[in-house]
Amino acid sequence: MDKITPKTSFGQWFSPINLQLFEENVKTMKVDYYTKKLTTESFFKLLLFAQL
Repeated sequence: MDKITPKTSFGQWFSPINLQLFEENVKTMKVDYYTKKLTTESFFKLLLFAQL
């Protein structure tokens, strides 16, 4: 069995989400205005990974 796979199951599960549209909405609403390390995108990925 090959251990090196091009996409993980999490990456395949996350790929249908349009990150460009997500990023535009975050900039429009200025959600990440005061954040330095934990951005909205990384927080969203963390929540999805926790549900997995």
